[in-house]
Parts: sequence; structure tokens; C-alpha cells
Amino acid sequence: MSAIQYFPIPPELFALACETVSRRVSRLPFLRSDVMVTGELLGVAMESLNAEFKKKLALYTPSNSAIKTENGLDSRIEERLRISGKKVVPVITEVLCSAGIAETTEITNLLSHQTRTGIRLLPPWTWHTASGKVPAMRYEGSVNGDESSLASMMSMCAVCRTGILNRIFGKQLFGIPRTEFYLECTYCGAKFIPVGTQFRLVSIATFRDPLWKKHLDYTFPAEMWSAIARGTIGFRKTIKATAGKTTLSASGKSSDGNLTQLKDGSLAVPCGEKTLYFKPVKLDFIGGMRQDFFARAQKPLQEILKNPAYSHLIPLVNAKYSNYVLMKSGLFLRQLKERHDPFYLEFLNNYGDEKYGTFRLDESDDGDKKGVLVIVVNRSIYYAVDCQVSFRITINNALGRISPEDCFLGGDSNRCRINALISNNRNDAGICIHRCEKEDERVLITEQLKGIISK
Repeated sequence: MSAIQYFPIPPELFALACETVSRRVSRLPFLRSDVMVTGELLGVAMESLNAEFKKKLALYTPSNSAIKTENGLDSRIEERLRISGKKVVPVITEVLCSAGIAETTEITNLLSHQTRTGIRLLPPWTWHTASGKVPAMRYEGSVNGDESSLASMMSMCAVCRTGILNRIFGKQLFGIPRTEFYLECTYCGAKFIPVGTQFRLVSIATFRDPLWKKHLDYTFPAEMWSAIARGTIGFRKTIKATAGKTTLSASGKSSDGNLTQLKDGSLAVPCGEKTLYFKPVKLDFIGGMRQDFFARAQKPLQEILKNPAYSHLIPLVNAKYSNYVLMKSGLFLRQLKERHDPFYLEFLNNYGDEKYGTFRLDESDDGDKKGVLVIVVNRSIYYAVDCQVSFRITINNALGRISPEDCFLGGDSNRCRINALISNNRNDAGICIHRCEKEDERVLITEQLKGIISK
């Protein structure tokens, strides 16, 4: 019998399958019925089904049969992954069917006319290849080979670290030289165009965020973008190790001129039917920038796992990191990062791995007043805060300093974002305030400003 030819799953289809399972079933990887469901298991199961002419297989291979039968999915998985196929098959079958990737069916033996329960890959999830030179798919972030490097890059967006990248064909980006395809993030809308063997980030469609825009217009190889996404290499280090920044005329990077700046430095902000004036305040920065601030967290790992925000991580911790549950959570995450294990990012919010600083409000006559403050970068508003207490308390205690716990999923991502935004853009970013003692007016102004920011 000739060897089975497994056509490697295309990187974009694999990324989409992982995202679909994460959304419809549970976030990969996860533990179910003592079986660890990973991207590798998902990919191998799909490749095994796709290798069949009718894209279907029996679930199990009969142990004793007088009549010759084809091997089932259990044997294929056992052969390729060296794990118990009979234990894995019911779990991966449930996952594939729940995600809408496959469906159960019946398979009839032509000789015995006996039927067996099987599973069939649905048409939208099948694929073909005309070449045997496509390298085998490498999972778990491998960067060996162009296709596997691209697959690793597509499995996590380097900009937001939340979405995945889909390959878009047949569309043209305005002001960008024509390309065969481009990559687009499912969460932040980031778009990457191929430049030779590398990829350039040319736009971020959904979020106007300088912390993410620091990547804009840079060109790196796929494995570099993958390393940035997983925190295994610093962005500044990546810049030094690769080509410099390239400016594109249609990148939409500049946001200057959104608001009118008066002679005294105040900003005139259209808000509803009124124009409100926000006065800039002076900030005193204390000390330098600090990185890996989450590593200072003192609570044991088992203690923070009691928070519902981490419930989806418990199975993997129990399966792979059970020896660390008594360790301080900050030390645990630092060790993971030092070992280039991207799992540490699962514990942090989107802004939990930034560089932070400490700043305070300088002496100001308005410091003890209430009102609305806005975070401004190059005359564009990026955030609005209703100061229910004084400006001084809000800036000094809430925004000007970060605690390690703020960096975690259960922490305050807005504090992390604002602190990092101001601390990393000291020359271009600042805080402007508008005095307002009435609570209902502050709430209305804040909501109107948030509506402007989201546009």
C-alpha cells in the first residue's frame, strides 16, 4: 500500500481554523476530558481528513476484523503524534463539529456492508495543492522555512497581540503599490503588505493608538513580526537589527491638526453644540522608564488563578506548569519571558507588557478642582477621563504610576495604556483639563468625547 500523502494545511486556513475553534469552542490550547487540544492536534486531524479522496474517515480502526478495512482517524493521529488515538478522537471530533469545521457521518464498507461512525471535513475547510514542494506545516511558532514563518506570523498579530492575520486576495490598498495579496488583522485591522520576502505594516484601520502605531511603516521578515508578537524580541532591538523605517505617502500616520490650538496652548474641542477649552498642565517625570513591571507581582500563581479572568488558563497551567503554582506570579511570568515562552502574554492585558514611567502634576491652581481631562498626542485626543476626584489625585495616584497588578488581565488596562502613552511620548503627549464641578455635565462631556475618539 502506498504511503498516504498529506497536503500541508495552508497557513491562512490553519490560522482561521485556530481562531474559529478559539471563538466557538474554547481558546486554544485548552484541556478537555484529559486531552490537551492544541493547534498541532487540530492541524494534524484536518490534514488526515483532507488526505482522503472523500475528505472523511471512520473514527476508529477495528481491532479485530476478518474483512480488510481502512485505518480510522485514531490510527492516523496515533501514527503522526505518538499519542493515544482512541482517547483523542472523541475530543477532537467534538471540537471540529462544534466549530463547524467537520460533521459526523457514516462510512460503509463495500465488502461487508457494515457501517461505522465517521467524520467528514466540510467543503469550505478542504484544500488542494499542485506541488509536492510545499514544506510541511510546523506548529507551535516554528520559524524554519518561509511558509512556516508566515504561519507563525499569521497566528498572532504583532500590533494588538489579539487577532490573527488573514490573507486578502483581489483587493488594492489606496496609495500602496499593487501586490498579489496582503495580510489583515481580524481585531485591530492592521494591514501588512509583502515587500520581497518581508512584510511592511502600512495601516491600522480600527484603533488610533500610538502604542500600536510605533510599528507603522516598518518592514521585517515574517519571523521578526512573529517574535515581536510573542515578546521574544524587543521592538527597539528589532529596529537596530533590520532595515530602517520607510515612509509611505498614504499611510495615514499623521494625526496633526485635528484640534485647534490657541496661543496660550489651550485646545478648542468641538463637543456637541459647544466648543470646550482644555488647558494643558505641566507634568513632572520622576526617574526613568521601567520594563517588565508585571514581574514585581507578589501573589502566588495559584492565588491569581482564582480570578475568573484566568479561568481559561487553568487547564494548561495544570497540564504544563503545575510545578510553578506556588511561585510568585511575577517571577513565573518573567521566567517564561526569559525562556521565550509566549504563554506569559496570556496573563497580561493588551498594554501589560509596555514600558512605564512615573509622573506627577506640577503645582497648579486647578489641581484641586474636578472636571474632565484628556490625553492628547499631537493635538489629537486619545482618551478622556471623568475626574470624580481632583485632577491632582487622578493624575498622581491613578495615571502617573502603575502597580504590577494593573498589568494583568484582572488589572486596569486603561491606566497601563495612558501611562505608557504619555511616558513613551514625552515630547508629543500630554494632559489637558477642563474644569467642571457638576457630575452630570462631566459624564455628558466624557461620553461625547469618547464618541469623537472612536470615529
